Amino acid sequence: MTGSAADSGRRAVPARSENRGGRATVPKDRGTLGQTNTLLERGVDLERLRRDRLRKVQAEMRTRDVGALLLTDPINIRYVTGVSVMPLWSATNLAHYVLVPAEGSPIVFEFARAKFRAEEFFSDVRNAHYWQARFAEGMAAERSGEWAAEIKDALGGWGVGDDRLGVDCLDYHGFSALQGQGIKLTDADDPIQAARVIKTADEIELLKQSAAVCEAALYDLEEAICPGVSEHELLGVFYHKMLSLGGEHCFSRLLSTGHKTNPWFHEAGSKLVRPGDLVAFDTDMTGPEGYVCDVSRTFLCGERPTPAQKEAYGVAYEFIQELARRLRPGLGYAELAEDLPEYPHAYREQRYSFVLHGVGTDDEPPFFPFSDEPGAEKLVGEFRENMVVSVEFYAGKVGEQDGVKLEDEVWVGPDGPVILSLYPYEEELLA
Repeated sequence: MTGSAADSGRRAVPARSENRGGRATVPKDRGTLGQTNTLLERGVDLERLRRDRLRKVQAEMRTRDVGALLLTDPINIRYVTGVSVMPLWSATNLAHYVLVPAEGSPIVFEFARAKFRAEEFFSDVRNAHYWQARFAEGMAAERSGEWAAEIKDALGGWGVGDDRLGVDCLDYHGFSALQGQGIKLTDADDPIQAARVIKTADEIELLKQSAAVCEAALYDLEEAICPGVSEHELLGVFYHKMLSLGGEHCFSRLLSTGHKTNPWFHEAGSKLVRPGDLVAFDTDMTGPEGYVCDVSRTFLCGERPTPAQKEAYGVAYEFIQELARRLRPGLGYAELAEDLPEYPHAYREQRYSFVLHGVGTDDEPPFFPFSDEPGAEKLVGEFRENMVVSVEFYAGKVGEQDGVKLEDEVWVGPDGPVILSLYPYEEELLA
């Protein structure tokens, strides 16, 4: 199977099972390479990774009869090229973009002073246009027209001027300018997301490396928990270790303590931790080379949890463990939807909307909801070998002070599920 450990030339590390309460838990993979290649130890083959990701996207384009993709989303740009320039700023400012053919090498349009970042890897790197109103000083329509004309000319040069062009994130002026050139537009998200579902061996390794960085940062965060520390400080502790080990940023601030853990979706603020508080954190971390570690842990400030805290923790823990155990290649989405783990009804109203989602360079498909969630879509398909997903559950009763968020990353291996995220659970809350 493409992307297996055998394909990479590396020996698969035997997974180990542990037992809790007489029942085997999901195997864990502790085999992780170093972040750099050396003469004595192989690391990730980054050029192979770049080629494989582009190849996967182009295969999905051809399946859908899409002639080219015009990408402005920084995560999409990075996925097909490996190039990342000021990704957080570029997420809202359309100042660099990539044109990807269904066959051949992309054209990278980059900041004039940052073109050297892409020129090392691509032969066709051009100056980017800036047409948004914030940059164009009342000339957005004219500037976007010039930009769209260059895009049309490039498409014509590839002989795909009459084919469909997939776009991801554009403003009104950009979208209108492309339509004004008579270009047939379609969605770029569909082929891009489809390409990400199955991970290559290098991608799985980078997800493990990201998890290792995250675990080190979680350790420092847990060690810093004490009465009087603020949520801001705890997030800063996590960031410090994450950045020092090659991580990049977190795309949320979902750290909450005490009464802010119920309901979920409070973010870090100036609140101080008090004795007996729970500290809940969803990492949402972008790690080395842009690969995500999306796990959640809930800690206790102190040594004596309340019965309500232990109950909520046990509910969340048992749900994600049982859900992870069920994942295997060939398991149909409909089959899983009809047989999700049970949990007490009292936790239904405030449960998390999704039970799992894909994870790679972002949160990715499949986004798997509870089947009775309002507006939930019935997913079509099945779990396949070398998918990686985050399984999660939030346990918090309406009106209670405490809530628990737990989440782990699971690789759907050839023989079933393997946990990639290894940070331990709170023994005091599971006792």
